[in-house]
Amino acid sequence: MHKSCFYAVILALALVSCQPMTAAPRPTDTPYPATATVPTNSPAPTEPARPDVTITIGNVTGATIQPLLGVNVGPAPAGQDPHNADLTQAYQQIGVNLIRTHDFYGPLDMAVMYPDRTRDPDDPQSYDFRASDAMWQAIVDGGFEPYLRLGDSWNNARPPANPHERANWVRAAVQVVRHYRQGQWNGFATPFRYVEIWNEPDNLQFWPRPHTALEYFQLYAETARALKQAFPDLLVGGPGLTQTGFLAPEGKKWLHDFLVYVKQNEAPLDFLSWHLYSNDPHQWVQAARFYRSELDALGFQAVTMHVTEWNTSIRQLGDKSAESLALRTGGKGAAILTAAWIAMQDNGVAVSTFYRGSDPDMDAVEFYGIFYANGKPKRIALAFSLWAQLVAHPQRLTVSAVPDTALWMLAGQNDAGETALLIANPTAVPVRYMVAGVESRRCTLLQVSDASEQVQALDVAGCVIEIGGETVQLVTIGR
Repeated sequence: MHKSCFYAVILALALVSCQPMTAAPRPTDTPYPATATVPTNSPAPTEPARPDVTITIGNVTGATIQPLLGVNVGPAPAGQDPHNADLTQAYQQIGVNLIRTHDFYGPLDMAVMYPDRTRDPDDPQSYDFRASDAMWQAIVDGGFEPYLRLGDSWNNARPPANPHERANWVRAAVQVVRHYRQGQWNGFATPFRYVEIWNEPDNLQFWPRPHTALEYFQLYAETARALKQAFPDLLVGGPGLTQTGFLAPEGKKWLHDFLVYVKQNEAPLDFLSWHLYSNDPHQWVQAARFYRSELDALGFQAVTMHVTEWNTSIRQLGDKSAESLALRTGGKGAAILTAAWIAMQDNGVAVSTFYRGSDPDMDAVEFYGIFYANGKPKRIALAFSLWAQLVAHPQRLTVSAVPDTALWMLAGQNDAGETALLIANPTAVPVRYMVAGVESRRCTLLQVSDASEQVQALDVAGCVIEIGGETVQLVTIGR
Protein backbone atom coordinates (compact mmCIF):
# COMPACT_ATOMS: atom_id res chain seq x y z
CA MET A 1 0.00 0.00 0.00
CA HIS A 2 1.36 3.43 -0.92
CA LYS A 3 2.63 5.42 2.07
CA SER A 4 0.43 8.43 1.35
CA CYS A 5 -2.67 6.31 1.90
CA PHE A 6 -1.70 5.87 5.51
CA TYR A 7 -1.82 9.60 6.16
CA ALA A 8 -5.40 10.05 5.00
CA VAL A 9 -8.03 10.92 7.57
CA ILE A 10 -11.58 9.70 7.01
CA LEU A 11 -14.18 12.39 7.62
CA ALA A 12 -17.59 11.11 8.68
CA LEU A 13 -20.26 13.80 8.56
CA ALA A 14 -23.39 13.91 10.69
CA LEU A 15 -25.86 16.46 11.97
CA VAL A 16 -26.72 16.70 15.66
CA SER A 17 -29.84 18.61 16.72
CA CYS A 18 -30.35 18.68 20.50
CA GLN A 19 -29.90 14.88 20.58
CA PRO A 20 -27.12 12.31 20.90
CA MET A 21 -25.03 11.92 17.76
CA THR A 22 -26.48 9.50 15.23
CA ALA A 23 -24.57 7.04 13.11
CA ALA A 24 -22.47 8.77 10.48
CA PRO A 25 -22.78 8.12 6.74
CA ARG A 26 -20.13 5.99 5.07
CA PRO A 27 -16.86 7.95 5.32
CA THR A 28 -14.68 9.02 2.43
CA ASP A 29 -10.91 9.48 2.30
CA THR A 30 -9.49 12.98 2.49
CA PRO A 31 -6.25 14.45 3.88
CA TYR A 32 -6.24 15.81 7.43
CA PRO A 33 -6.62 18.13 9.30
CA ALA A 34 -10.32 17.71 8.76
CA THR A 35 -12.71 20.37 7.51
CA ALA A 36 -16.30 19.43 8.26
CA THR A 37 -19.30 20.29 6.09
CA VAL A 38 -23.02 19.79 6.60
CA PRO A 39 -24.28 16.63 4.88
CA THR A 40 -27.07 16.85 2.36
CA ASN A 41 -29.18 14.19 4.09
CA SER A 42 -29.82 15.04 7.74
CA PRO A 43 -31.23 12.49 10.17
CA ALA A 44 -34.92 12.76 10.95
CA PRO A 45 -35.77 14.88 14.02
CA THR A 46 -36.27 13.01 17.28
CA GLU A 47 -37.28 13.97 20.79
CA PRO A 48 -34.66 16.20 22.44
CA ALA A 49 -32.31 14.28 24.71
CA ARG A 50 -31.37 15.34 28.21
CA PRO A 51 -27.66 15.81 28.91
CA ASP A 52 -25.90 13.90 31.68
CA VAL A 53 -23.48 16.79 32.10
CA THR A 54 -23.56 20.51 31.39
CA ILE A 55 -20.16 21.97 30.50
CA THR A 56 -19.53 25.69 30.97
CA ILE A 57 -16.58 27.39 29.31
CA GLY A 58 -15.59 30.59 31.11
CA ASN A 59 -13.08 33.39 30.84
CA VAL A 60 -9.42 33.55 29.88
CA THR A 61 -7.29 32.49 32.86
CA GLY A 62 -4.04 34.17 31.84
CA ALA A 63 -2.35 30.77 31.55
CA THR A 64 -1.08 29.31 28.28
CA ILE A 65 -1.76 25.81 27.00
CA GLN A 66 1.69 24.27 26.66
CA PRO A 67 2.80 22.67 23.37
CA LEU A 68 3.43 19.24 24.93
CA LEU A 69 3.91 17.72 21.49
CA GLY A 70 7.26 15.96 21.63
CA VAL A 71 8.11 12.32 20.91
CA ASN A 72 11.08 10.00 21.27
CA VAL A 73 12.76 8.68 18.09
CA GLY A 74 12.23 9.44 14.42
CA PRO A 75 11.38 10.65 11.93
CA ALA A 76 13.84 8.43 10.05
CA PRO A 77 12.65 4.80 9.73
CA ALA A 78 13.12 2.70 12.87
CA GLY A 79 14.15 -0.95 12.97
CA GLN A 80 15.88 -3.15 10.43
CA ASP A 81 13.13 -3.63 7.84
CA PRO A 82 13.93 -1.53 4.72
CA HIS A 83 10.19 -1.13 4.14
CA ASN A 84 9.66 0.72 7.42
CA ALA A 85 8.31 4.21 6.84
CA ASP A 86 9.95 7.59 7.11
CA LEU A 87 7.61 9.55 9.36
CA THR A 88 8.61 13.12 8.52
CA GLN A 89 5.34 13.99 6.83
CA ALA A 90 3.30 12.05 9.39
CA TYR A 91 4.95 13.88 12.30
CA GLN A 92 4.35 17.22 10.61
CA GLN A 93 0.69 16.40 10.01
CA ILE A 94 -0.11 15.51 13.61
CA GLY A 95 1.85 18.44 15.05
CA VAL A 96 5.06 16.95 16.48
CA ASN A 97 7.46 19.77 17.33
CA LEU A 98 10.20 18.18 19.45
CA ILE A 99 12.14 14.89 19.13
CA ARG A 100 14.10 13.42 22.04
CA THR A 101 17.21 11.63 20.82
CA HIS A 102 16.77 8.48 22.89
CA ASP A 103 16.55 4.80 21.95
CA PHE A 104 17.72 5.00 18.38
CA TYR A 105 19.65 1.92 19.62
CA GLY A 106 23.00 3.24 18.47
CA PRO A 107 22.85 6.62 16.74
CA LEU A 108 23.08 9.62 19.08
CA ASP A 109 24.32 7.40 21.94
CA MET A 110 27.51 8.47 23.68
CA ALA A 111 28.64 4.83 23.51
CA VAL A 112 28.62 5.16 19.71
CA MET A 113 29.67 8.77 19.22
CA TYR A 114 32.52 8.55 21.76
CA PRO A 115 33.11 4.80 22.11
CA ASP A 116 36.58 4.71 23.73
CA ARG A 117 36.49 6.76 26.93
CA THR A 118 40.29 6.56 27.25
CA ARG A 119 40.87 8.60 24.08
CA ASP A 120 41.49 12.34 24.00
CA PRO A 121 38.12 14.15 23.97
CA ASP A 122 39.71 17.08 22.10
CA ASP A 123 40.75 14.88 19.18
CA PRO A 124 38.10 14.65 16.44
CA GLN A 125 39.44 11.17 15.59
CA SER A 126 38.04 9.98 18.94
CA TYR A 127 34.48 10.34 17.61
CA ASP A 128 32.21 8.57 15.15
CA PHE A 129 29.30 10.83 14.17
CA ARG A 130 28.28 9.10 10.94
CA ALA A 131 25.11 7.30 12.03
CA SER A 132 24.22 10.01 14.53
CA ASP A 133 24.51 12.79 11.96
CA ALA A 134 22.08 10.99 9.66
CA MET A 135 19.44 10.84 12.41
CA TRP A 136 20.07 14.47 13.37
CA GLN A 137 19.80 15.56 9.74
CA ALA A 138 16.39 13.89 9.44
CA ILE A 139 15.19 15.71 12.57
CA VAL A 140 16.25 19.18 11.50
CA ASP A 141 15.28 18.70 7.84
CA GLY A 142 11.76 17.91 9.03
CA GLY A 143 11.57 21.16 10.96
CA PHE A 144 11.63 19.50 14.40
CA GLU A 145 13.64 20.70 17.38
CA PRO A 146 16.03 18.10 18.81
CA TYR A 147 15.91 17.39 22.54
CA LEU A 148 19.40 16.05 23.16
CA ARG A 149 19.66 13.15 25.58
CA LEU A 150 23.33 12.69 26.47
CA GLY A 151 23.56 9.03 27.36
CA ASP A 152 22.86 5.63 25.85
CA SER A 153 19.95 3.55 24.58
CA TRP A 154 18.38 0.51 26.20
CA ASN A 155 20.57 -1.90 24.26
CA ASN A 156 24.01 -0.47 24.95
CA ALA A 157 24.00 1.64 28.15
CA ARG A 158 27.56 1.95 29.40
CA PRO A 159 28.37 4.37 32.22
CA PRO A 160 31.96 5.62 32.62
CA ALA A 161 34.00 2.92 34.33
CA ASN A 162 36.14 5.12 36.62
CA PRO A 163 36.93 8.77 37.44
CA HIS A 164 39.32 9.09 34.49
CA GLU A 165 36.65 7.86 32.04
CA ARG A 166 34.11 10.12 33.71
CA ALA A 167 36.30 13.16 33.25
CA ASN A 168 36.78 12.31 29.57
CA TRP A 169 33.04 11.65 29.16
CA VAL A 170 32.25 15.09 30.56
CA ARG A 171 34.66 16.78 28.16
CA ALA A 172 33.31 14.68 25.29
CA ALA A 173 29.76 15.76 26.17
CA VAL A 174 30.76 19.37 25.62
CA GLN A 175 32.32 18.49 22.27
CA VAL A 176 29.18 16.61 21.18
CA VAL A 177 27.07 19.68 21.95
CA ARG A 178 29.55 21.85 20.02
CA HIS A 179 29.21 19.46 17.07
CA TYR A 180 25.42 19.72 16.99
CA ARG A 181 24.95 23.31 18.17
CA GLN A 182 27.97 25.21 16.82
CA GLY A 183 28.97 23.23 13.73
CA GLN A 184 32.24 21.91 15.12
CA TRP A 185 33.94 19.17 13.07
CA ASN A 186 31.65 19.58 10.08
CA GLY A 187 28.60 19.42 12.34
CA PHE A 188 25.36 21.36 12.66
CA ALA A 189 24.36 24.82 13.89
CA THR A 190 21.05 23.79 15.42
CA PRO A 191 19.64 26.19 18.06
CA PHE A 192 18.22 23.47 20.31
CA ARG A 193 17.41 24.38 23.90
CA TYR A 194 17.56 21.24 26.05
CA VAL A 195 20.18 18.72 27.14
CA GLU A 196 19.16 15.86 29.42
CA ILE A 197 22.02 14.08 31.15
CA TRP A 198 21.55 10.29 30.94
CA ASN A 199 18.32 8.29 31.08
CA GLU A 200 16.84 6.39 34.02
CA PRO A 201 19.98 6.10 36.16
CA ASP A 202 17.69 4.61 38.82
CA ASN A 203 17.14 1.65 36.45
CA LEU A 204 19.71 -1.16 36.45
CA GLN A 205 19.33 -1.50 32.67
CA PHE A 206 20.80 1.99 32.23
CA TRP A 207 23.00 2.18 35.34
CA PRO A 208 24.05 -1.41 36.06
CA ARG A 209 25.86 -2.63 39.14
CA PRO A 210 28.48 -2.17 40.45
CA HIS A 211 27.89 1.48 39.51
CA THR A 212 26.37 3.46 42.36
CA ALA A 213 23.90 6.32 42.58
CA LEU A 214 26.72 8.56 43.80
CA GLU A 215 28.63 7.93 40.56
CA TYR A 216 25.64 9.22 38.61
CA PHE A 217 25.30 12.25 40.87
CA GLN A 218 28.96 13.06 40.18
CA LEU A 219 28.52 12.56 36.44
CA TYR A 220 25.45 14.78 36.41
CA ALA A 221 27.02 17.61 38.42
CA GLU A 222 30.29 17.66 36.48
CA THR A 223 28.56 17.51 33.09
CA ALA A 224 25.97 20.15 33.98
CA ARG A 225 28.65 22.57 35.16
CA ALA A 226 30.77 22.00 32.06
CA LEU A 227 27.83 22.50 29.70
CA LYS A 228 26.64 25.65 31.43
CA GLN A 229 30.14 27.11 31.33
CA ALA A 230 30.42 26.42 27.60
CA PHE A 231 26.80 27.26 26.70
CA PRO A 232 25.27 29.62 29.29
CA ASP A 233 21.93 29.77 27.47
CA LEU A 234 21.50 25.99 27.32
CA LEU A 235 18.87 24.44 29.59
CA VAL A 236 20.37 21.44 31.35
CA GLY A 237 18.65 18.83 33.49
CA GLY A 238 17.79 15.21 34.14
CA PRO A 239 17.81 12.50 35.23
CA GLY A 240 14.80 10.90 33.46
CA LEU A 241 13.61 9.05 36.56
CA THR A 242 11.54 5.88 36.38
CA GLN A 243 8.14 5.97 38.04
CA THR A 244 9.61 4.45 41.20
CA GLY A 245 10.73 8.02 41.84
CA PHE A 246 7.26 8.77 43.19
CA LEU A 247 5.75 5.31 43.76
CA ALA A 248 8.37 3.45 45.82
CA PRO A 249 10.33 4.32 48.98
CA GLU A 250 13.67 3.47 47.35
CA GLY A 251 12.80 5.67 44.37
CA LYS A 252 11.82 8.58 46.60
CA LYS A 253 15.09 8.25 48.49
CA TRP A 254 17.05 8.18 45.22
CA LEU A 255 15.34 11.41 44.11
CA HIS A 256 15.87 13.11 47.47
CA ASP A 257 19.55 12.16 47.56
CA PHE A 258 20.01 13.43 44.00
CA LEU A 259 18.41 16.80 44.72
CA VAL A 260 20.40 17.20 47.94
CA TYR A 261 23.65 16.42 46.09
CA VAL A 262 22.83 18.92 43.35
CA LYS A 263 22.04 21.60 45.92
CA GLN A 264 25.09 20.95 48.09
CA ASN A 265 27.40 20.96 45.06
CA GLU A 266 25.71 23.98 43.45
CA ALA A 267 25.21 22.10 40.19
CA PRO A 268 22.92 23.59 37.53
CA LEU A 269 19.45 22.07 37.32
CA ASP A 270 17.10 23.86 34.93
CA PHE A 271 14.59 21.00 34.76
CA LEU A 272 13.79 17.73 36.47
CA SER A 273 12.76 14.98 34.03
CA TRP A 274 10.70 11.94 34.91
CA HIS A 275 8.88 9.03 33.23
CA LEU A 276 5.52 7.38 33.73
CA TYR A 277 3.84 4.33 32.16
CA SER A 278 0.34 3.87 33.54
CA ASN A 279 -3.27 3.20 32.63
CA ASP A 280 -4.59 5.61 35.26
CA PRO A 281 -4.54 9.29 34.24
CA HIS A 282 -4.71 10.32 37.90
CA GLN A 283 -1.16 9.02 38.35
CA TRP A 284 0.14 11.87 36.20
CA VAL A 285 -1.52 14.23 38.67
CA GLN A 286 0.00 12.42 41.65
CA ALA A 287 3.47 12.28 40.08
CA ALA A 288 3.56 15.93 39.04
CA ARG A 289 2.40 17.10 42.46
CA PHE A 290 4.93 14.89 44.23
CA TYR A 291 7.89 16.02 42.14
CA ARG A 292 6.83 19.65 42.41
CA SER A 293 6.59 19.40 46.19
CA GLU A 294 10.03 17.74 46.44
CA LEU A 295 11.60 20.42 44.27
CA ASP A 296 9.96 23.25 46.18
CA ALA A 297 10.89 21.79 49.58
CA LEU A 298 14.57 21.93 48.66
CA GLY A 299 14.47 25.42 47.18
CA PHE A 300 14.17 24.47 43.50
CA GLN A 301 11.04 26.54 42.87
CA ALA A 302 12.36 27.78 39.50
CA VAL A 303 13.13 24.27 38.22
CA THR A 304 10.58 23.13 35.63
CA MET A 305 9.33 19.59 35.03
CA HIS A 306 9.82 17.57 31.85
CA VAL A 307 8.09 14.23 31.24
CA THR A 308 10.48 12.67 28.74
CA GLU A 309 8.84 9.24 28.49
CA TRP A 310 5.19 8.33 28.99
CA ASN A 311 2.68 5.85 27.67
CA THR A 312 0.20 3.22 28.79
CA SER A 313 1.47 0.06 30.50
CA ILE A 314 1.06 -3.50 29.23
CA ARG A 315 3.73 -5.06 31.43
CA GLN A 316 1.35 -7.52 33.10
CA LEU A 317 -0.50 -8.39 29.88
CA GLY A 318 0.11 -10.71 26.96
CA ASP A 319 1.76 -8.89 24.08
CA LYS A 320 -1.06 -9.34 21.60
CA SER A 321 -3.91 -9.72 24.04
CA ALA A 322 -7.06 -7.73 23.34
CA GLU A 323 -6.30 -5.46 26.30
CA SER A 324 -2.73 -4.77 25.12
CA LEU A 325 -3.97 -3.84 21.68
CA ALA A 326 -6.70 -1.64 23.16
CA LEU A 327 -4.12 0.22 25.22
CA ARG A 328 -1.50 0.61 22.50
CA THR A 329 -3.52 0.81 19.27
CA GLY A 330 -7.13 1.51 20.23
CA GLY A 331 -9.48 4.15 21.51
CA LYS A 332 -8.90 3.08 25.11
CA GLY A 333 -5.23 4.05 25.00
CA ALA A 334 -5.99 7.25 23.10
CA ALA A 335 -8.52 8.32 25.73
CA ILE A 336 -6.29 7.45 28.71
CA LEU A 337 -3.32 9.27 27.21
CA THR A 338 -5.37 12.32 26.26
CA ALA A 339 -6.54 12.50 29.87
CA ALA A 340 -2.89 12.21 30.94
CA TRP A 341 -1.95 15.03 28.54
CA ILE A 342 -4.64 17.20 30.12
CA ALA A 343 -3.37 16.23 33.59
CA MET A 344 0.13 17.41 32.66
CA GLN A 345 -1.31 20.72 31.41
CA ASP A 346 -3.11 21.09 34.74
CA ASN A 347 -0.04 20.34 36.86
CA GLY A 348 2.83 22.42 35.58
CA VAL A 349 4.63 20.15 33.12
CA ALA A 350 6.65 22.36 30.76
CA VAL A 351 7.85 19.80 28.19
CA SER A 352 6.79 16.29 27.23
CA THR A 353 8.22 13.75 24.81
CA PHE A 354 5.93 10.76 24.32
CA TYR A 355 7.56 7.33 24.16
CA ARG A 356 7.61 6.81 21.27
CA GLY A 357 6.96 7.93 17.71
CA SER A 358 7.64 4.81 15.67
CA ASP A 359 7.43 1.05 16.01
CA PRO A 360 10.50 -0.82 14.75
CA ASP A 361 8.66 -3.89 13.46
CA MET A 362 5.21 -4.74 12.08
CA ASP A 363 5.33 -7.96 14.12
CA ALA A 364 5.20 -5.87 17.32
CA VAL A 365 2.08 -3.79 16.76
CA GLU A 366 1.60 -3.49 20.52
CA PHE A 367 4.96 -1.70 20.82
CA TYR A 368 5.20 1.84 22.19
CA GLY A 369 4.93 3.72 18.88
CA ILE A 370 2.06 6.01 17.94
CA PHE A 371 2.69 4.91 14.35
CA TYR A 372 3.03 1.36 13.10
CA ALA A 373 6.35 0.53 11.45
CA ASN A 374 4.74 0.93 8.01
CA GLY A 375 3.69 4.50 8.82
CA LYS A 376 0.01 3.94 9.52
CA PRO A 377 -1.20 6.01 12.48
CA LYS A 378 -2.53 4.32 15.58
CA ARG A 379 -5.44 6.00 17.33
CA ILE A 380 -3.06 7.69 19.76
CA ALA A 381 -1.49 9.47 16.78
CA LEU A 382 -4.95 10.65 15.75
CA ALA A 383 -5.57 11.91 19.29
CA PHE A 384 -2.15 13.62 19.19
CA SER A 385 -3.36 15.59 16.17
CA LEU A 386 -6.29 16.86 18.27
CA TRP A 387 -3.89 17.95 21.01
CA ALA A 388 -2.01 19.98 18.41
CA GLN A 389 -5.21 21.65 17.26
CA LEU A 390 -6.02 22.61 20.85
CA VAL A 391 -2.50 24.04 21.23
CA ALA A 392 -3.38 26.35 18.32
CA HIS A 393 -5.91 27.88 20.79
CA PRO A 394 -3.30 28.67 23.48
CA GLN A 395 -5.20 31.16 25.67
CA ARG A 396 -6.46 28.88 28.40
CA LEU A 397 -10.10 29.21 29.46
CA THR A 398 -11.85 28.00 32.59
CA VAL A 399 -14.02 24.95 32.07
CA SER A 400 -16.34 23.24 34.52
CA ALA A 401 -19.01 20.53 34.52
CA VAL A 402 -22.17 19.96 36.50
CA PRO A 403 -22.60 17.42 37.95
CA ASP A 404 -19.09 16.07 38.53
CA THR A 405 -18.00 13.81 35.73
CA ALA A 406 -15.31 11.30 34.79
CA LEU A 407 -14.62 13.31 31.63
CA TRP A 408 -11.30 15.13 31.35
CA MET A 409 -11.59 18.59 29.76
CA LEU A 410 -9.34 21.43 28.62
CA ALA A 411 -10.41 24.59 26.77
CA GLY A 412 -8.54 27.33 24.94
CA GLN A 413 -9.04 30.30 22.66
CA ASN A 414 -7.06 31.76 19.77
CA ASP A 415 -6.50 35.41 18.85
CA ALA A 416 -9.52 35.34 16.52
CA GLY A 417 -11.78 34.44 19.45
CA GLU A 418 -12.39 30.85 18.32
CA THR A 419 -12.76 28.40 21.21
CA ALA A 420 -11.64 24.77 21.30
CA LEU A 421 -12.63 22.18 23.91
CA LEU A 422 -10.75 18.89 24.24
CA ILE A 423 -12.64 16.09 26.01
CA ALA A 424 -11.42 12.60 26.92
CA ASN A 425 -13.64 9.81 28.19
CA PRO A 426 -11.31 7.05 29.45
CA THR A 427 -14.22 5.07 30.92
CA ALA A 428 -16.36 2.52 29.06
CA VAL A 429 -19.57 4.46 29.74
CA PRO A 430 -20.96 6.93 27.13
CA VAL A 431 -21.80 10.42 28.39
CA ARG A 432 -24.22 12.96 26.92
CA TYR A 433 -23.12 16.54 27.46
CA MET A 434 -24.23 20.04 26.57
CA VAL A 435 -21.91 23.03 26.22
CA ALA A 436 -23.78 25.93 27.77
CA GLY A 437 -24.25 29.17 25.90
CA VAL A 438 -23.16 28.06 22.42
CA GLU A 439 -26.55 27.19 20.94
CA SER A 440 -26.39 29.95 18.32
CA ARG A 441 -22.73 29.45 17.41
CA ARG A 442 -21.35 27.13 14.77
CA CYS A 443 -19.56 24.15 16.25
CA THR A 444 -17.54 21.40 14.64
CA LEU A 445 -16.54 18.14 16.25
CA LEU A 446 -13.52 15.90 15.65
CA GLN A 447 -13.55 12.43 17.20
CA VAL A 448 -11.12 9.57 17.79
CA SER A 449 -12.59 6.23 18.87
CA ASP A 450 -12.75 2.57 17.99
CA ALA A 451 -15.55 3.41 15.55
CA SER A 452 -12.97 4.37 12.91
CA GLU A 453 -9.29 4.03 12.17
CA GLN A 454 -9.25 7.71 11.19
CA VAL A 455 -10.37 10.98 12.71
CA GLN A 456 -14.10 11.48 12.28
CA ALA A 457 -15.43 14.99 11.67
CA LEU A 458 -19.02 15.85 12.53
CA ASP A 459 -20.82 19.14 12.08
CA VAL A 460 -22.67 20.00 15.28
CA ALA A 461 -25.85 22.01 14.86
CA GLY A 462 -27.47 21.24 18.19
CA CYS A 463 -26.87 21.28 21.90
CA VAL A 464 -26.54 17.72 23.25
CA ILE A 465 -23.62 15.57 22.14
CA GLU A 466 -22.71 12.04 23.12
CA ILE A 467 -19.12 11.04 23.72
CA GLY A 468 -18.77 7.29 23.65
CA GLY A 469 -16.71 5.26 26.06
CA GLU A 470 -12.94 5.31 25.41
CA THR A 471 -13.31 8.24 23.04
CA VAL A 472 -11.61 11.61 22.47
CA GLN A 473 -13.38 14.65 21.04
CA LEU A 474 -12.35 18.17 20.06
CA VAL A 475 -15.21 20.68 19.84
CA THR A 476 -14.39 23.91 18.00
CA ILE A 477 -16.76 26.80 18.62
CA GLY A 478 -16.84 29.82 16.32
CA ARG A 479 -17.24 33.39 17.61
